[in-house]
Formats: sequence, structure tokens, C-alpha cells
Amino acid sequence: MTSEPMTISIQRRVAPILLAATVIALAASACGSGTAEGAGEKADPSPSADSAESAASTEDPYPVIEVCAAEDLSFTVSEESQAGGYYLITATAKPGATCILVGQTISAGFGSDPSGDVAPSEQAEGESITMSGSTKAYAGVNPHSGAQDGGVQFEEIIVGAHKGDMSPVSLKLPSTAEVDQPIGTNWHTDAAKAVPFAD
Repeated sequence: MTSEPMTISIQRRVAPILLAATVIALAASACGSGTAEGAGEKADPSPSADSAESAASTEDPYPVIEVCAAEDLSFTVSEESQAGGYYLITATAKPGATCILVGQTISAGFGSDPSGDVAPSEQAEGESITMSGSTKAYAGVNPHSGAQDGGVQFEEIIVGAHKGDMSPVSLKLPSTAEVDQPIGTNWHTDAAKAVPFAD
């Protein structure tokens, strides 16, 4: 008869202890879950990383290179003896300039009269040349492809980078040129190809 009250008393004491342990376990589980979720989240990228990525994406991988004008180039002229004598025009890019020199007949002339304009000595257009740094381009001009006698004398030649160039330059010739039906070559990267042979 005395054992039953003792059993009930023990159960009443154990029940609150079990309840408290359950609450603690649930709380610990909730904290652990929150920590794991936080650890799995990725940090937002820094503004500097976004800026670098944005700048890289806006850079043009194929920048457009403009056609050369005479003001982008430096010219020299020398006198050559091949093919009866001609003037070799050499072009180089000015410091910091990068442009395209079209492989057409050199745009050049003697004086203001159209009769002094240089005509093509080649039948087809050549390859364009990217002018930059130490790259050189060459074109030859024969001032006298007409009859052996006659012609107008000039001491300078006017050169542009292309037809319609608004900034042509005047070059002093090494010697006075007797001009009659002048002809010229395309621009070339090999001076040996810039010899203006008359037909």
C-alpha cells in the first residue's frame, strides 16, 4: 500500500525535467539550423568587382580604325634611277597615330592644273596598310611618262593620303621635275613594288 504514492511522486518530478530537456533540445536544433543556413549563403559581390566586370563588358574587342589623312602621316621623298627615273614617296605614321592607308594609287599632283595630277600605273587596287609605329608605306611617281620632249617644270609635289584628303602636304623634290602625264603606283609595304613602269 505504501509503494503507490511514492511512484506517483517520482513521476510528477520527472515529467517537468523531461519537458525542460525537450525544450532545450528544440532550441539548440533551431539555432544550429539557422547557423547552417547562414553559412551556406553567398556574400554579395563587392562594388569594385561589379565595376570591373561592367567595364570589361563595354570594351569594344574590334575597335574601328579610321582611314589615314595626310596630317596623320610623315612623308619623305627621294629620287630613284630605275625605270627611267622616278620619285619614291615614303610614309610613316606620326607618333601615337594608327590609321588605314588604302592600297590605291597615290593621291598626288604637280601644281593646281588637273594635267599635273598623278594617274595610275597599276591596274588594280592593292591591300590596305595599317599605319602605326615604325610601319612604312611606299609609292613611286614618274613625273614624265609622255613624249620625251616638253613638259612643265616643278620643284614640289603635293601628296594626300587618299583622294579628297583635305590636308595634303607639299614636299620639296630633290631636283626639279619636268612633268608631262605623271603616273604613280599604289601604296606598298615593299619599296621594290613601288616602281612606276610606263606602258
